[in-house]
Parts: sequence; C-alpha cells; structure tokens
Amino acid sequence: MIDLSRRGFLASAAVASAALVGGRAEAATSPLLLHDAQLAAGRRFAAHVQYLGGQAVALDGDRVRQMQALLASAPAAIFAVTRRSDELLVGEIAAEAGYRGVALVCHDNGRMTANCGSDGAAVARLAHLSGASWPESFAELALDKIGQCTVAPDSRIMTALSWVLVK
Repeated sequence: MIDLSRRGFLASAAVASAALVGGRAEAATSPLLLHDAQLAAGRRFAAHVQYLGGQAVALDGDRVRQMQALLASAPAAIFAVTRRSDELLVGEIAAEAGYRGVALVCHDNGRMTANCGSDGAAVARLAHLSGASWPESFAELALDKIGQCTVAPDSRIMTALSWVLVK
C-alpha cells in the first residue's frame, strides 16, 4: 500500500484533475456529467453533482441520438457513472467526436478494479481512497471541488466540540 497523506492526495488529485481535461479552465464548456438513474451509484453521483451546483444528465432512451446532441456543445470532458454497456456505446460515440479514454474504474461488491492511463491514475487512487463514498468523490473530481474550502470574509472562529454518542 502507498503511504499517502490527505494533503498529498488532495494536491495530486487537483493536479490530475487539471491534467485529465487538458486545461479545462480555458475550455469553452463545462464537463458533461452522465449517470444511469437506475443505478444507486448513478443517483448518488447525480445528487452530489446537484448539491455542488452542477448538473448531471441521465442516460435515457436512444443513447446514440442523446449523445450526438450532448456532444454538439463540445464539452471539455465526460465524467460518467453507468453500466458497462453504456460505457462501451458512449465511448464509441465520444471517440468519433475526438474524445479518448483516460480512466475506467469498475466498482463491484466492495471491490474496485481500475484500468487507467498515467493521466487517469488519480481517478483510480481517488476511487480506492474514498471507499463507499466514491460516487460523491467522483462528482467532486468532475467539478474541480476536491480540496476547496471557502470561508466567508466576515466569519469568526467559534469554540465548539465535535463528539459522538453510541449505545
């Protein structure tokens, strides 16, 4: 196992996130976020995307026409939580539009198997480190929200305790 601090991971994930999309900051459009609404992980991904202020599109109906319409806006990247069949079909359609695969992570019964290129290694590491909360972590990666913390300019430090009760 690789010994990696939280700070080190967040730094590498932020760098990898920028590398994944080839300078998405300068891209004309946001990433395309796709999910399968029939999968619990897909619904969790979409819910967290919405919570973070983004929008995830459910794959529905004729995937070919849907993807052709979605790719017309030339999104900077595509992040998706789907079944293998949709990954194959959407991947082919996206490849025709000039996209290439960076990371593919299979989550199955608590096991994670990654097939990632060097520029997608952070996705595999993120999936491994985030455990059961991988859909939410993946949403944060897709929206560049990993490691971001905003503080209101007039906020004050308040004394507080964090604690847990169990029976």
